[in-house]
Amino acid sequence: MRTLLCLLLTLTASAADRPNIIVILADDYGYGSAGCYGADPKLVRTPAIDRLAAEGRRFTDGNTTSSVCSPTRYSLLTGRYCWRTTLKHEVLGTFSPLHIEPTRVNLASLLKQKGYRTASVGKWHLGYGKENEDPKWRTEYKAELSPGPLDIGFDYHFGVPSNHGDLTGVYVENRFVYGLRSGQIPAGMKLAGPAADSDDYQATYGPEDTESGKAKILEIDAPRRKKERVMKVLTDKATDWLEAQPKDQPFFLYFAPVAVHNPITPDKNLAGKSAAGPYGDWIHELDQSVGRILATLDKMGATKDTLVLFTSDNGGVFRPENERLLQTTAIRAGLKINGTLRGSKHDVWEGGFKVPFIARWPGKVPAGSTAPQMVSIVDILATTAEIVGTPLPTKEVGAEDSRSFLSVLTGAADVKGREDMIVHSADGVFAVRKGRWKWIEGVPVEEIKDGVRKTRKDQFRSQLYDTVADPAETKDVSAEHPEVVAELKDLLRRYRDGAFSRELPAADVKPLRVGVATLPALTGALSLDEPLAKLPGKPWVASAGEWSARDGGVWAKPKGGSEKPASLRTPLALTDGVVHCELNLKGANRVSLRFGAGDAGFRLVISRTTAILTKNPSKGEAAAATEDIAKKNLKLAAGEWYPVRLTFTGDEVTVQVNDQTFKGKHPSLGKGKTSLDFLVFGDGAAFRNFRVAP
Repeated sequence: MRTLLCLLLTLTASAADRPNIIVILADDYGYGSAGCYGADPKLVRTPAIDRLAAEGRRFTDGNTTSSVCSPTRYSLLTGRYCWRTTLKHEVLGTFSPLHIEPTRVNLASLLKQKGYRTASVGKWHLGYGKENEDPKWRTEYKAELSPGPLDIGFDYHFGVPSNHGDLTGVYVENRFVYGLRSGQIPAGMKLAGPAADSDDYQATYGPEDTESGKAKILEIDAPRRKKERVMKVLTDKATDWLEAQPKDQPFFLYFAPVAVHNPITPDKNLAGKSAAGPYGDWIHELDQSVGRILATLDKMGATKDTLVLFTSDNGGVFRPENERLLQTTAIRAGLKINGTLRGSKHDVWEGGFKVPFIARWPGKVPAGSTAPQMVSIVDILATTAEIVGTPLPTKEVGAEDSRSFLSVLTGAADVKGREDMIVHSADGVFAVRKGRWKWIEGVPVEEIKDGVRKTRKDQFRSQLYDTVADPAETKDVSAEHPEVVAELKDLLRRYRDGAFSRELPAADVKPLRVGVATLPALTGALSLDEPLAKLPGKPWVASAGEWSARDGGVWAKPKGGSEKPASLRTPLALTDGVVHCELNLKGANRVSLRFGAGDAGFRLVISRTTAILTKNPSKGEAAAATEDIAKKNLKLAAGEWYPVRLTFTGDEVTVQVNDQTFKGKHPSLGKGKTSLDFLVFGDGAAFRNFRVAP
C-alpha cells in the first residue's frame, strides 16, 4: 500500500511539472510588424502580441530555417532541416503526400508519449496521404486523408490543407474534408456539415470561386471556406478544443493562423481599423486571434501553467515594386513589414528568416525581458524535450538539428545561446550564421525556373556579411575576410555532409555522394555509336545554345542567358530497341531527351532529384497539353557522369538513370522514333557515349 501511495504521489508531482504548451505560428509575419518589434502604433496595433512580450521574453535574434512556409513547418515539428528531405526548395503542393514520416519523432508524438493531449489547428501545408509510383497520383480529398496529422501524434486536427486561398476551398477535420457529404467514404463516416445559414461557411460556390460559370477550385461536396471568416473559424476551433481539455491532463496546441498570408481578407468588422490599409487590418485580425487564445487560457485558469511560444514561419512579403500587392499599400503608409532588414519571404537575406519570437511562461520566463541570443524554430523540439524530461533519439536518427534553448528561455540575459545555424532560401540557397558573420553559399538548386534565376541573381553568388555592423546586409566583406569565408564554408560542409548539426561532425566527413552505377553492356549491332568526344557534325544539328566539345563529352548552355534551352538534334530510325548515353549535370537546372514520334512524341526530363517521362503535345494541341507517364526520385551530384538508358518494347519503356529503374506505358512510346533532341536548361550540362541498339 505504501509503495502504491508513493507511486501515485510521484506521478502526481510529475504531471504538475509538465506545463501546457501552445505554439502559435503566424504566416508570413515579418520582424517589424508587431508593436513590441517597433511597428508604428499609428499604423497598426498588436496589443495581444505585445502582452506576450510584456509578460514573457522577446527574442531579437529569432529565426526560421527557411524563407518559405512548408520547410519551416517541417523543421518546427521534427527538429530537422527540411532540405535533408526530398523537398530541396519551395513548398509542398496542394496534392502532396504527408511529408513527415509517421515513424519520425516530432512535437506531437513526443508530448503524446508524456501523457499530453495534442491538437493541430490552422494551416497545415505538410501534405496528406501516401504517394505511390503512379505519376498521376495526388491527394484525393474526397477520400480518407491518411496518413495525416492523426498518424504522427495529434489527437485532433482541423485545418486549411495548404494555403489561405488554396485550390481546395475547404477545411479538413481529422481524416476527412470537414462536412464532406459524398465521396469515397466508409459506411458510417459521412460528416454532417454546418448549418446552411451559418455566416462562417458557404454551402457551395461563391462568385470568387467561379469564372465564366466554371469552378476555379476543386468540386468537393462539402461546405466551403469564406475567406474573410477563416481566421474566426480556426480560432473558434482552437479555443473550443482548449476549453474541452480535462484539468488533470496537460495539453499541446499547435495553432497556425493563415494571417497574414495572401490573399489579404480581414473580416468586415476589422475593415478600416488600421492606418495601413487592408494589410494592416489583416495584422489586427492575427492579433485578435492571439488575444482570444490568451483570454481562453485566462478563463480556464491555465495561464500560469502554460508555455506560449509565438513566432512566424518566415519573413513578410516585401515587394514594393509590385503595385498590386496590398503589402505595398501598407509599406507606402510607412509600415516597415520586416523592420530595417533586407529582403523578403523567399529570399536568402535576413528579411526572409528573422522573425518575431516571443515566449511566455509565468514564473519560469522573466516577464518583460529581452534576449539577444540566437534561437531557431528548429530548436523548439529539443527545448520541449528538456522541459518534459524526455531524451531525444540519437542525432543520426531524429531531431538531427535541434538544440535546446531552455537555459536561454529561463535564465539570465547573458546565458549562452546558439553559436551557429543554417538557413535555406526558397531557391535552395544555403547560408550559415556564426556569431556576427553570415556567409551565403549562393548556389540555387537545379530545378528553379530560369526566370527566377534572373530576378534573384544577386542571391546566387558567394558573399559574406557582418550582421552586427551591417544588419541590413549592404556590404559584402568576403574580400576583406577570406579566413571567415573559409571557416563558414567548412562549417556548412560538415553540417550538411555529416547529416546532422546537433554537434559538429568530424573535419574529415566525406561529401554525400552517390556512386555511379555500371549498366550492362549493350549487346548486338549498334545503329549509332557516337562518343561525342568532339562537337559532332552532320547529321547532328545544334539549333540553339552554345555547344562545345571538351573533357570527353559535348557541353551546352543556353546562349546569352536565354531562358530557351540549348538544343542538339539527331535523326533516329528506331521502334523497339535501346537508347543509351551518359549525362553530366554540372550546373544545369535540368536536361531533356525529347523524342519525335508520329505527330507528337515524348520526353525524359532529368534533374538531380527527379526523372519524369512525359508525353508531348500532339500536333494542333496547346503547348500545355502534356501527360506524365512515369516518374522516379533521383539523387545525382553535380559534376559526375551518370548512365541513362531507355529500353523500348512495344508501347512500354524501361528507364534507367544511374541506379534507379522505372517503367512507363503509353501508345506514343510504341511509335517509330524519328528524332532525338538533347535539351539543356540552365548553365552547363554534357552528354557522351551516345549509342542506339535496335
